[in-house]
Amino acid sequence: MKQLLFTEFQNNTTGKTYDWAGKAILIAEDTDCSFLYLKTILRHTNAEILWAASGQEAINMVREHKNIDIVLMDINMPGINGFDATMAIHSIKEDLPVIAQTAYVYDNEVELCYASGCIDYIAKPIDKQMLLEKIGNFLGAGVSSKGLYIP
Repeated sequence: MKQLLFTEFQNNTTGKTYDWAGKAILIAEDTDCSFLYLKTILRHTNAEILWAASGQEAINMVREHKNIDIVLMDINMPGINGFDATMAIHSIKEDLPVIAQTAYVYDNEVELCYASGCIDYIAKPIDKQMLLEKIGNFLGAGVSSKGLYIP
């Protein structure tokens, strides 16, 4: 686990960096290693990272933390699943973007993600650059290593 925590992900082929200072990202994920992987990907973005280990906890956190800007929602969680948690979250904060993350991409699961209110989804194993680009669609695009805005 220590090795994962200190992985730097050196192969940044896009030349983008992301600065989401002042933004809060809620990661709804029931497994420690998946949460730590996502946190490692996001650690250089300057975003505040919050963790909910269950669907109910994600709902409670959205209710308590009004500053959450986006949610990464694991679909397969014990208790309240990601579909139901997303619908409950939208009853609290209707316009909050939720990106589904799932290892089980069945034929109808993508449709269920959208039907529950998710604005996008990403399949596990999660690709670092794809995740950053998807979040960037809602929190702001990256900046090139030369300081130029990249749409």
